[in-house]
Amino acid sequence: MSKPVLLVHGAFTGAWAWNGVIDELGKQGVTATAIDLPSRGPQGTLAADAQAVREALKNLGEPAVLVGHSYAGAVITEASVDNDDVAHLVYVCAALPQAGESVAALLQRDPEPGQLGTAMQPAEDGTATLDRQGAKDYVFNDATEAQAAPVLDAMGSHALVTLGEAVTGLGWTQHPSTYVVCTLDKSFSPALQREFASHTSSVVEIEAGHGPMLTKPAELADVIATAARSDA
Repeated sequence: MSKPVLLVHGAFTGAWAWNGVIDELGKQGVTATAIDLPSRGPQGTLAADAQAVREALKNLGEPAVLVGHSYAGAVITEASVDNDDVAHLVYVCAALPQAGESVAALLQRDPEPGQLGTAMQPAEDGTATLDRQGAKDYVFNDATEAQAAPVLDAMGSHALVTLGEAVTGLGWTQHPSTYVVCTLDKSFSPALQREFASHTSSVVEIEAGHGPMLTKPAELADVIATAARSDA
């Protein structure tokens, strides 16, 4: 038997981004669900995102593997603090903040800074979207045009305030953890990801850009399934 899995999306996407991974996990007998975060709208905050994750974990009824992509690394770090509903954390090319650190702060110390910020288009309500070409170039750079098109069509907004909000605790110090380094990433450099990975229990590298759930769903599912079974 394996633990259930809760999948948390990064900025500008939604629960839908995990559909391929959920399908692949299902083939391995692993039950996975994904949630939409409040930060998809203008009222979103890091605290609200973390609370939404805590509630979703509670609804699973047993300790789960908690997976976060990109920005959601900060969310799962916050949501997992002192949380017995978490069995294992999986960071997928994700932010892994230190005490009091925000996503924006950690990106400022990236030794090989990406260009994702140049693709952001701020709106008056405090959210931003990604320019379509920028999203293709810096998030789904390893995807074919056919793979990327439906995903680019589905991308939406993200509350910018969340990127500057610092975590208040470090769940990765309290739970077993896995970091998935994406070696073709143009948003969070592989060098920065390897620094993050130095704090986790195990590390896996995948030859993918910043959206491995699209281009390498089976490979990513293997990593998550291993975590789910290791904590069974």
